[in-house]
Amino acid sequence: MSNSVQRMAKAGENIRKLGFCMAAVFAGMLVAFAALVVYVIWYAVANVVSVDSFGVVTLLDGGSIVIPSGLCLALVVGVSLVVLCGISHNISRGVSPFTKAHVRLIRVLALAFAVNAAVSLVGAYGSVNLTIGGLELYIVPHSFVIEICQGATFDAGSFIGAVVCLFISAIWSYASLLQEQSDELV
Repeated sequence: MSNSVQRMAKAGENIRKLGFCMAAVFAGMLVAFAALVVYVIWYAVANVVSVDSFGVVTLLDGGSIVIPSGLCLALVVGVSLVVLCGISHNISRGVSPFTKAHVRLIRVLALAFAVNAAVSLVGAYGSVNLTIGGLELYIVPHSFVIEICQGATFDAGSFIGAVVCLFISAIWSYASLLQEQSDELV
């Protein structure tokens, strides 16, 4: 019995260390992404040539930014990094990953994906194409867009991402109930 307890204690310590490392990685990625977003906004404002009615910004160097797609990309990536950083931070403090708060965070991530898919339905999809110094930045926020009919589009990739996140949140919710039940028994 004590061997089992020792293995559980060791596994708990390992998961806390992993949570700390992952929280640091996600926090670093969040800071880097935020800096990139600020820089791209600054660059776009400083080099704008025109903005059309669809929100496409044309830049001096020939690059372009589709504002609705860029905002949705920032939303999905930002929310993803905040959610993953929060869950990892909680795990590093010894909190079980299977909590109701984590279920809500995963559902927020699903909502971000759903918003991204909804934006594609109004035809506001496109890429971010910039050359900043020697850096070529080309991002396709809606990379799995399906043209349905007569020009109507749908971002199936974001829809699938939302469904997967909702599915994971349902599993996570069940695991959190099992965790609560287990904690009550101990």
